[in-house]
Amino acid sequence: MINELRLSVLLRGEKFSPKEAEKVTGLNLQDKLEVGAIAPRGRFRGKPVPYGSAQLEVPDNIPYGERLLWIIEVLGKHLSSFYSMGAETTRIYAGYFYKDQCNFGFGKDELQALAKLNIDFDISCYDITEDEEIH
Repeated sequence: MINELRLSVLLRGEKFSPKEAEKVTGLNLQDKLEVGAIAPRGRFRGKPVPYGSAQLEVPDNIPYGERLLWIIEVLGKHLSSFYSMGAETTRIYAGYFYKDQCNFGFGKDELQALAKLNIDFDISCYDITEDEEIH
């Protein structure tokens, strides 16, 4: 049984500014780093990063069954803007958190809308036990 679905898109590029992307699109991005900012983690930890980056994540208030279409619709509207603002080619990352068995599927509307974006779609499945919490 799927307990949680997390969807995100990494936006990154040498000329990409998360602040500008938020201003242009009206979206709230997470884990924002402007070009030259000091990285808090990763291979550039404690050093200026040579690129801007941010995560586009589906808000928690979006119901589970609507999350994939939400991110597809947002990307359909803003992906070309992200690219014109310097973001590199990206992909959708999906994390399915499950107990016992990981079964999921996609509706034809989701598949057709995803195909129109012409970007990759990565899926990871995470087995969680009764005493683990999703953070």
